[in-house]
Amino acid sequence: MSFAFLVHPLIPLQQRFLGVRRGHLPLAIGRSAGIEAVGHIGEIQLLNDTIGHIIALPGLPEDLASDQQRTLAHLISAARMAETAGAKVIGLGSALAVVAGRGEALAEHIALPVTTGHASTAWTCAQITQSAYQKSSEPRGPIGILGFRGTVGDAVAQMLSREAPVWADARGPADVRRAEQLGVRPVELSELLRTCRWIVGASTTGPLLSASQLRPGTHLIDLALPPTVRDAAPHIRVSAGEALFAPGLRSRSPWTALWLRFANYGKDCVFACLAEPAAMSLLGENDWSRGRRLTRSQVERAGHALTELGFSPRVS
Repeated sequence: MSFAFLVHPLIPLQQRFLGVRRGHLPLAIGRSAGIEAVGHIGEIQLLNDTIGHIIALPGLPEDLASDQQRTLAHLISAARMAETAGAKVIGLGSALAVVAGRGEALAEHIALPVTTGHASTAWTCAQITQSAYQKSSEPRGPIGILGFRGTVGDAVAQMLSREAPVWADARGPADVRRAEQLGVRPVELSELLRTCRWIVGASTTGPLLSASQLRPGTHLIDLALPPTVRDAAPHIRVSAGEALFAPGLRSRSPWTALWLRFANYGKDCVFACLAEPAAMSLLGENDWSRGRRLTRSQVERAGHALTELGFSPRVS
């Protein structure tokens, strides 16, 4: 079985790497690129010979969000390449999972299942947070969710609210109503940062905060890429929020090995958003994650399937 995972550069250095890999000189020297720069950058193997085709789009997160019609055209081009390569599922990485209708617009143009990976991401983050929270000998208190208005932040809040008091950064009446529906306490960001020692950074990209805004002893379980906190500091502990140990993981080319290093997945690990299309292709599934909201049952279903296939959260 095979799947495709669509990615994009997160920082200018990665964009230059993509230009070198694609043989696209303007992109390699830091200039913009069009649809001609969309293409394969490598393959990985996991889950007993399941092949993942890694296909990259040019454009940093802000570029993808600012012109979503252009981004959709690039997504469609990448998806056609995936179909030609024999992929059975299309997975969307990072900002690609939230632009253009969170996978909905792309799904209207291709026959293959499309997933944002959000269900697996939320499950993995909840598992990592719960494990660290329960094992801690320090005062626990509420768990704060940054990025609550997003799909993953909403789903993580649902998963954690049965295990601990959860606070969410509510930024308007709609956020407050949603928090109250879920039994989550809506608070201002300043109050959350002042009170919570446990924080989940569930925004799509960072940085959002300076380390000086976090109280000493804070444990940040971070999903954002680039990270939520822009500067390192000894008074906070940061853990990856969606790293999964992946059975049989290996790169199939030096380029893929380099991409894994740039992505900073960790040894023998992939991010959960990549594990989701891999699992779906193996199981013949087609409807795990897409669109604005996820239910707790969708998240639990994804987690059960990942566990059965041998994936396990990397708890630091």
